Amino acid sequence: MKLSVIASLLSILYLPAVFSCTTILVGDKATADGSYIIARNADHSALTNQHYFHHPRIDNASGKFKSSFNDFTYPVPKTSLAYDSFAKAMTHDHSWGSAGFNEAGVGMTATETIFNNPAVLKIDPYVENTGINEDSIINVILPRAKTAKEGVEILGKIIEDRGAAEGFGVAFVDPDGIWYLETASGHQWMATKLNSEDCFVSANQGRLQQYDPKDTAHYLASPDLIRFAEQHGLYNPQQDGVFDFHKVYSKDDKTDVRYNYPRVLRLQHQYNPHLTTVLSEPMAFPVFTKPEKLLTVDDIKAGLRDHYQGTKDDPYAEKDPYAPKRPISVFRTYESNILQVRPELPQAIGEVTYIGWGMTALTPYIPFYEGAKIPHIFREGGNSADEHSAFWQLRTVQTLAMVDYKQFAPIVQSAYQKMEQEQAQLMHKTEQEYLALYKKDPKAAQKLLDDFEITIANQTMATAKKLQLELITKLTADIDHKYHFAGA
Repeated sequence: MKLSVIASLLSILYLPAVFSCTTILVGDKATADGSYIIARNADHSALTNQHYFHHPRIDNASGKFKSSFNDFTYPVPKTSLAYDSFAKAMTHDHSWGSAGFNEAGVGMTATETIFNNPAVLKIDPYVENTGINEDSIINVILPRAKTAKEGVEILGKIIEDRGAAEGFGVAFVDPDGIWYLETASGHQWMATKLNSEDCFVSANQGRLQQYDPKDTAHYLASPDLIRFAEQHGLYNPQQDGVFDFHKVYSKDDKTDVRYNYPRVLRLQHQYNPHLTTVLSEPMAFPVFTKPEKLLTVDDIKAGLRDHYQGTKDDPYAEKDPYAPKRPISVFRTYESNILQVRPELPQAIGEVTYIGWGMTALTPYIPFYEGAKIPHIFREGGNSADEHSAFWQLRTVQTLAMVDYKQFAPIVQSAYQKMEQEQAQLMHKTEQEYLALYKKDPKAAQKLLDDFEITIANQTMATAKKLQLELITKLTADIDHKYHFAGA
C-alpha cells in the first residue's frame, strides 16, 4: 500500500505542467541595451524544488538519454557540449532541464504548455508513450545545438520522426536572434524567427499565425505542414485564403478566454499602453508588438511578476483564490527564468540567466553569468522544506507572506527590490573589472565571476532569512493580539 502511494505521488511530481507557464520574448532592437531576451514562468507545484546544474563537456560520449516521464530515449551526441540547466531536484538533473545556455552560446527555455486543435489530434495524435516531451527537450538539444536555428531544426526533426508527447512551445536564443517553435500535432510543427523590433507573449496556447515556406531565414516547419492540412480537409486555399497556422492547428475555446488571453492582453498593454484591444475580441490581439519604449530586464521581471495589481482582478489583494482571471504570478510557480544575450560582450558575461525560485511576485531574480561557477546552495534540498537550500529559504518567505498578502507583500517586495538594485550595481562593477582582466589574466577573471556568484548567493540568503524573522515576528504579534485573553 505504501509503495503504491509513493508511486502515485511521484507520478504527480513528474506530470507535464498542464495549464502552466507564461513566455515573453524580446528582440534586440526592442531592448534598451540591445540584448535578446527570452523568459518564462514555470507553474506546476509549489513543492517542486529546482536545482541549477552545470553539465561539463564530454568528448567521445556514448549511451542514450532516457526520459523520466515516458519511454522516450535519444542517443547522446559523440561530443556532448557543456551546458547549464535548471531541473527538478528529484531527477538529479538527468531530465526536466527547463532552461539554460550551452558552451556554443545557445540558450533555451522549455516549455510553454499549449493545446492543439482536437480535430487535428484525431488524425495525428500525440505520441504519449515514446514521443519527446518537456522533461527531455533541454537535455537532448543543448548538448548538440551550435546555433538557435540548429536547435529548432533538431527538435523539429525529432517531432517528425519520433513524435511529440504533448503540445508545447520552445524558445531558442543565440547572438544572432530568437526562434520560437510550436507543435501543431503529434508530428507537425512550425517555428518563426522573431523580428528584432518585436515582443512576443504566449500563455498556454498556440500564438503563431503567419508562415511562409519560401522564407527559410524566418520560418521553419515540418515539410508537409500545409499539405497535411489540405489533405485532411483542415485548410482550403480557395475558401480560407492565406494559410493561418493558429486557425488550423491551435485550440481556441472558453478556457482560453478566461485562462490564457487575459495574460496576453495584460502584458501587451503593459508594454504598449495605447493598444485598444479588448478581451471580448481575442483574435484581434496582435501576435507580435513593438513596445512603445525600449524594454529592460526589469520590465520583463515586472511582466512575469504581474497579478493584475491595481485592479479588481488582483486575487491576492482581494483574497480571492477563485478569481475569474488567471494571473501571471501564481504561488505554484516553482521557477522563473530570464535568459539575456548581449552579443557585444564576451560570452562569459554576455549571457546572463536570471532565476526566480518560486512565486515571482514574492521572490528575487538572481543573476548567473554563464561563465561562473554555480554555488552549491542552488543545488540542495528536495521537495520537503529544509533550512539549507536556496529554494526553501525563498519559498518560506513566500509562504509566510501569503498568510496576509496585503500586509506582508510590500515588506518582501521592498527588501528584494533594494537587494536587486544593489546586485545590479555589483554586476556593472564586476563586468568592468572582467573586461579589463579576461584577456591578460583569464584565471583572475574567472575567479572574479565565481566570487560574484558567491557574494550574490550570500546576500540573497541573508535577505531571505531576515525577512523570515521579520514576518514571524509580525505574525506572532498579530496572533497575540487576536487571541490575547487578557481579561475584561
